[in-house]
Amino acid sequence: MTEGEVPLESRHRADMTGDSRLGGGGWNSSSLMSHGFALLVTAAALLVQVVLYPYVRATPFLLFFGAVMLSAWNGGWGPGLLSAGLSAVAASYFFLPPRFAFSVLPEDLLSIFLFLAISTLIIRLNVRERSARDDAEAQRERLHTLFMRAPAIIAIHRGPEHVFEFSNPVHAQLLGGRDLLGRTVRQAQPELEGQGFYELLDRVYQTGEPVYGKEALANVGELTHPRTGYFNFVYQPMPGHDGKPDGVMVFGFEVTEQVLARRGLERTERRLATITHNATLGLFMMDDRQHCVFMNPAAEQLTGFTLEELRGKPLHDVIHHTRPDGTPYPMAECPIDRALATRCQEQGHDVFVHKDGGFYPVAFTASPILEGDRATGLVIELRDTTEDQRKQAERERLLVELQEAVRLRDEFLSVASHELKTPLTPLSLRLQGLERSIRAEPGSPLAARLGKEVEMMRWQVKRLSDLVNGLLDVSRITTGRMKLLLEEVDLTEVTREVLARFQSEAQHARCALLLDTDGPVSGLWDRLRLEQVLTNLLSNALKYGAGKPVHLHVEQREGQARLVVRDEGIGIQPEAMGRIFNRFERGVSERHYGGLGLGLYVTRQILAAMGGTVTAESTPAQGATFTVELPLQPVPQP
Repeated sequence: MTEGEVPLESRHRADMTGDSRLGGGGWNSSSLMSHGFALLVTAAALLVQVVLYPYVRATPFLLFFGAVMLSAWNGGWGPGLLSAGLSAVAASYFFLPPRFAFSVLPEDLLSIFLFLAISTLIIRLNVRERSARDDAEAQRERLHTLFMRAPAIIAIHRGPEHVFEFSNPVHAQLLGGRDLLGRTVRQAQPELEGQGFYELLDRVYQTGEPVYGKEALANVGELTHPRTGYFNFVYQPMPGHDGKPDGVMVFGFEVTEQVLARRGLERTERRLATITHNATLGLFMMDDRQHCVFMNPAAEQLTGFTLEELRGKPLHDVIHHTRPDGTPYPMAECPIDRALATRCQEQGHDVFVHKDGGFYPVAFTASPILEGDRATGLVIELRDTTEDQRKQAERERLLVELQEAVRLRDEFLSVASHELKTPLTPLSLRLQGLERSIRAEPGSPLAARLGKEVEMMRWQVKRLSDLVNGLLDVSRITTGRMKLLLEEVDLTEVTREVLARFQSEAQHARCALLLDTDGPVSGLWDRLRLEQVLTNLLSNALKYGAGKPVHLHVEQREGQARLVVRDEGIGIQPEAMGRIFNRFERGVSERHYGGLGLGLYVTRQILAAMGGTVTAESTPAQGATFTVELPLQPVPQP
């Protein structure tokens, strides 16, 4: 209803109020018209009565009854009474003797009284009829407005074919705005075929009994783009004049969102129930009084109690009331109770009481259930840590045994390395002496017979000596016995000396050794350990870059001494870059390249002891680059 519009019911009430204010409250245009109409019909009755008077002298009031009835029907009490009064005056003046005089014979007073009484009755009956008619129209208008504005689906079908007589906007919008009025439900909603709705309408029309549907599935929407929805509805029979149904009223609501939400919630609840039922953690739920309201099977197995035994009981008083030493455990000191009071999650370890009276250690998490700023309960997760404690004790025992085994291994390596090194030294000296004798007499039968064998034996003794030295260095590093002898050392000079010693190996590997340097680079370092670092890096370069040149570069940059060793060999795979500096690790298979995998490990440890670092970069099949950086100032020794 737009602003300023007056409801139909209000208009009717205004008319009736105006009729009842005859002689006492003002006149509106409708009232004036009604009274004017009363004057007009009374005058018309007078005129007709004058014309007919010679023929109907015995009934001068007959036509005036009609005037009174029409006046009351049209205007109510005021015009009706006006017409009755004027009719009485006109009848007595024009038709009752003496005619044309305002005097009435006593015998005519009864006729006038009866006329007025009957006229009053006629007016009353007409006013009641008019009021009933206006009320019915107002009720019909109110009902129509209610149906049109109702947020529900409302439609009315008439006849056995269920012809649409009414469809409110919600219903029309639900069906995509299609034409409905005057069409049967089968014509207007063909998509309902086979869903049972036609048959339900027929049954309601034939039996007069309503049908209720809950969450019924139906196709709705535009005919070209239908959709499926869920609906609650009532098919209500509408009785006709004979009491039998002559139509069916449809009233319903779409509940698609509610149904889908409820089903989603039910699925979530089922999943949650499955999770809690199969969870290995013990799960409890308590209300704000710490009374148990839920526990899963894992919690029942953990505590020895069933849910029925603990439901509604304070959980603390049953499974957490006593300490292992027999002293009471006050709830005020309970961290689980603290979570409820502070509304913050609590985690920790504690000892709980089993149903059989024993104790078991647990790890717990207590999470408050918050509604606004109020904690309404707790969710508690419990895990029995008995096995964890047993495993931890076992791990600690194994760790002690492992540390002892490592100590014994390192001790064995140290002893074995020293013992192996003892016979290698004189053997190496004997071979060197034999090699000098052969070189002194290169044409002798001894030189021809043993020259190559002695060289091979020296190579193998050197290799074995390197392995022993590596093991000895590892033993010193792991036991903390590696000492540094710091002195002023020129890194460039040390590099040249080591390269000179490697010339024969480089020729054997068909590698050219190329040194690039900016001049002396001096610092306080351990000379022998620097030689060992260079030896390890050059050995790797010659081993994995055979047949291609090896590049060395020495420089001083930003207070650091830098040594770069780059080969052009097989390179290092990306997955091996992170482990090549570990003990007994190799960048390639030991089946193709020998060694214990200790060289780079020892190199990194030596450089770390002098405050330096070593890094590696490589592209497979394009070689590897190792960069050593050393501080020019010595690192204080502990």
